[in-house]
Amino acid sequence: MSSGALYESFIYPPFSVLDARSRWWQERKRRWIALGIDSGKGRRENLLTGYADAMARFDRMQGREPSEAGWTSKSIFDPVLTELLVAWFSPAGGRILDPFAGGSVRGIISALLGRSYLGIDISSEQIAANREQAAALNVAAAAQWKQGDAVHLYKAGVRGAFDMILTCPPYGDLERYSDDPADLSTMPYDLFLGGFRQAVKNAAARLAQDRFAVFVVGDFRDKQGINRGFVADTIAACKDAQLQFYNDGVLVTTAASLPMRVRGQFEGSRKLGKTHQNVLVFVKGDAKRATEQVGNVTPFNFPDR
Repeated sequence: MSSGALYESFIYPPFSVLDARSRWWQERKRRWIALGIDSGKGRRENLLTGYADAMARFDRMQGREPSEAGWTSKSIFDPVLTELLVAWFSPAGGRILDPFAGGSVRGIISALLGRSYLGIDISSEQIAANREQAAALNVAAAAQWKQGDAVHLYKAGVRGAFDMILTCPPYGDLERYSDDPADLSTMPYDLFLGGFRQAVKNAAARLAQDRFAVFVVGDFRDKQGINRGFVADTIAACKDAQLQFYNDGVLVTTAASLPMRVRGQFEGSRKLGKTHQNVLVFVKGDAKRATEQVGNVTPFNFPDR
């Protein structure tokens, strides 16, 4: 089967390396963003401004305006990755649970792909911003968010069975998302990990049998510069929750401001510049039956320009 045929059948070739730097990916990302998705709304500005400014500076160093590279003023969860994961690992019309919702992109794209989505987030400000975007894009009925703590999903009003888990948990205390003491991002790593493991168990209990769960994660460093091993900890947490480790993918992300930072970083500490995230896919029950439930892969049909 040719590469072109793989695009036609599966939106994007289903390889273990997903290249977000490719022209095809960047063009599709621009088309998603053009619909009006802004997952940065509702997030604290101190988590966003420096990153966006650094990306803009790098783009101008390369002789182009930031808009030419497809950047928005705020960072968002990759919409193309969302489309692929929803289309590949959830059934048409299925219910998707996101215990660490954050911004709006996973909910809006899930809804546009014909699924119903429930995201849990501890920030009322974030939820209000997400709901506003969902209403503007006419998907408020399918994309919903509830305020709550992933460690206590039942208290957040999560009921019934879901057909997929799709989430991107906080990377420990690398970024702080709120001042709520129940927010895992405010905790030292040992406490964070205990809460995270419980949240994974709670979400897995709500996942129907013979279904997939996807966690987009990455390793991050402690204050001494040593990797925490969060990818391995995520795999262990999912296994403890009776989710079987099924696929291990890598999302190659854009370099953004990394070329400006990596020389000093590498010369001073031999730390490699990180330009990837890990896409971990788990299955609850039987993988063949889960695949049958998903059925054919259907892409999103963008409206005519």
